[in-house]
Amino acid sequence: MSEDRVMVVTGASSGLGAEVCEHFALKGYRVVMNYLIEPEAQATYDRIAAKVDADRLMKVQADVANREQVRAMFDAVIERFGQVDILINFAGINRDAPFTELTDDMWDSVVSAHLRGHFVCGQEFLFHNPDRPGVIINLGAACGQIGRKNGANFCSAKGGVIALTKCMAQELSPRVRVNCLVPGSVRTREVIDRYHLETEDGLAKELATLPMGRLGEFEDITRMVDCMIGSEFTTGATFYANGGQYMH
Repeated sequence: MSEDRVMVVTGASSGLGAEVCEHFALKGYRVVMNYLIEPEAQATYDRIAAKVDADRLMKVQADVANREQVRAMFDAVIERFGQVDILINFAGINRDAPFTELTDDMWDSVVSAHLRGHFVCGQEFLFHNPDRPGVIINLGAACGQIGRKNGANFCSAKGGVIALTKCMAQELSPRVRVNCLVPGSVRTREVIDRYHLETEDGLAKELATLPMGRLGEFEDITRMVDCMIGSEFTTGATFYANGGQYMH
């Protein structure tokens, strides 16, 4: 039953993470919002808490690449709810630049936020859930498989996440299922700003890459996450919700 399950969502301040939190809170899950930036997270928390029983909602600040902070986060989850069942790894950052202009810090910070963050959060989830069935969903990106300009750090990290997902799935089955979600151009603020979708030319250019003829909506992602959680005979797989933008 969903009301018995505890879900931790990293990167929950805004965008896809925030929408996943709201979707599953409304479905009756006990939801833990991980965040890094307080004002944005508080606004999201207040919005969701106004719609559900706030006793079933929790927010915890932690840098996903910091082992001590992540461990403390899961300790707090266990203290509050007594268990943890699902981990949704959505935290990450972009710091784009041409390859020859990438600094060590730009490389390290992006790879750490994505790849190390998935690794640390995945381990701590397991350490805090030693015997219950579990689900881990990692967040990949198509550029982790096909690359793109000005994003060697991000693409490398996302390619690593896809490989990490398969390694985890092989080692953790059958108790814990691990799959990877690869979204396409979803109508988030980051995507709108990156591709200039508030302009007629920017929107037309992006729509030309989408066989479905439209941008993705938050509901397209939450429905896919529902499917991934419910697919009990699937692990180590990559799920695409991208309107045909990248066909694998």
